[in-house]
Amino acid sequence: MKAISALFTVLLCALVPAGLLLAVTAALGSPATTWALVLAIVMLAYGIVAAWVGAYDLGSPLGWLVLVVDLTWSLPNTVFGAVTGLWLYAIWGNPSKGNSGGRGWISYSPRSATGFGNDVLQTLGTVNLGGSGQHERMHLLQARIFGPLYLPIFGLSYVVTFLIQCLFTLVLGLALKAAGVRTSAHLNPPASSAVSGFFGWIYHSTPFEEWAYASGNP
Repeated sequence: MKAISALFTVLLCALVPAGLLLAVTAALGSPATTWALVLAIVMLAYGIVAAWVGAYDLGSPLGWLVLVVDLTWSLPNTVFGAVTGLWLYAIWGNPSKGNSGGRGWISYSPRSATGFGNDVLQTLGTVNLGGSGQHERMHLLQARIFGPLYLPIFGLSYVVTFLIQCLFTLVLGLALKAAGVRTSAHLNPPASSAVSGFFGWIYHSTPFEEWAYASGNP
């Protein structure tokens, strides 16, 4: 069954997204054949790794549901993870069957005992470094719920929190620090934040991170 599940995972990952792109662009009058081929290659690589770690348990209805969602509604997030995390995380770790098997994602285990993947975990689309941690699988669920809106909302959230941090620091924070009211001019995140300092507040205050820190893993 595992071999059949792995084969279906590879085939579906390679064919479904490219087929959807061709169908949609053809319906619009200009089939994107070249981009469909590129997408097929990207998702073939993703499918091979996903099959090797057993990310999708196609012996269960839930496994099928998760794979279908990842290849349709949440496809932009899956592609984002395949293009970025699949290769980037290989610098710090190796795909882990233990952390990935039947869990609907590709999780890399760090090769080192400290640093990125240990102190700071990260999930890009359906690709993760460091395991579940406190809330990494919540980001996975968020991506599947919001689908193509997830990355734009996340990006816009960072722009907004960055502007708030800069405005507070320049308009009020520097004066308060000079008056001895504050120890730092910038806003600080809670102690639970994986990232501290100036950028830590920007990161932690985005809605998806606030949600994830408050809720933990689903």
